[in-house]
Amino acid sequence: MFTFVVTCYNQADVVSHMLESIKYQIVKFGQGQTFQLIVTDDGSTDNSCEIIRRWLKENEGLFVKINLLFRKENAGICINYVEALRQVEGERFVAVNGDDLLAPDDLFEITAKLEESDIVCTAFLKFTGEGDIVRNYGTYLEVALQAFIRGKTLYRAIRLGFPIMGTAVYRKSLLSESVLNFILRFRTVNDRACFQKILDENKNIRVCYVNRPIILYRISATSISNFSSPTRVLHNREVAGLCRIEREKEKSPIFRLLLLVQEKSAVFRTSPSYYVRLLRFFSPYFAIMLWLYMRHYGGIRRLERQLVDEYWEVCREHYGKMADLAAAKQFTIS
Repeated sequence: MFTFVVTCYNQADVVSHMLESIKYQIVKFGQGQTFQLIVTDDGSTDNSCEIIRRWLKENEGLFVKINLLFRKENAGICINYVEALRQVEGERFVAVNGDDLLAPDDLFEITAKLEESDIVCTAFLKFTGEGDIVRNYGTYLEVALQAFIRGKTLYRAIRLGFPIMGTAVYRKSLLSESVLNFILRFRTVNDRACFQKILDENKNIRVCYVNRPIILYRISATSISNFSSPTRVLHNREVAGLCRIEREKEKSPIFRLLLLVQEKSAVFRTSPSYYVRLLRFFSPYFAIMLWLYMRHYGGIRRLERQLVDEYWEVCREHYGKMADLAAAKQFTIS
């Protein structure tokens, strides 16, 4: 069985787009498989839950098991994320946000690589508005860098920053109770806390990279990746907290100092000034990224261009189709 996990909060106008993209994957690529759907709602004040139930009423036959975890009050993404992960029954799964979409590429072909790897790092494309794909190559620098971070470099980088993007898929067996409990110490950094703890417990983990988009990632006024987002300040505090946790248990004085510098660099991330935010690049994590960038410049540029040039148009068309399907069935708010 394969499990889809969808986390939602006040996304009544777009959550049906994600659900339609899940249906697309099942119908086009999922022959011979069975599916579980887990949808969490973190106390939405719009009619997200109604939209989800309306969509499921017409499409419940796609799944052998459906878990709806709807909260009455907002608790934060980390609690909802962990509650959903504890319900996962599929040997393979993917966790997505309700305002994003699954890309049109074969998701199951990508997750099949978990037979040989513990974590499969994947790419994504960002979009704004009605499916306007961000086509600037440099936007995907950190995505392409995933192809070159391995071994001790990966272990050091994960303690300082976030070299594994949240779109990565991984073996269910890596989700130990200690990993889940570690995520629960935070409110916004679920992906980052998850991978930091997984690598802390699995030093010899096998990681590969696939330069194909698994997610179409929506950039909106409330996205954490948007510097004006109201949740950005809390997110950066928690990023600093992750560095502090690593620093407190680190034995090497030199690496402890690096972790302290990285922790303090989170202050620059919260500044409303673009120029002050640039100071975040003067940190140990970005020093590692710069070293990798200089060492693998040609390969990184090739991957950035390949990702955008090969997929942007088909992904834009896919967004339009999913939005049209949702609107035609009145699975969106009017």
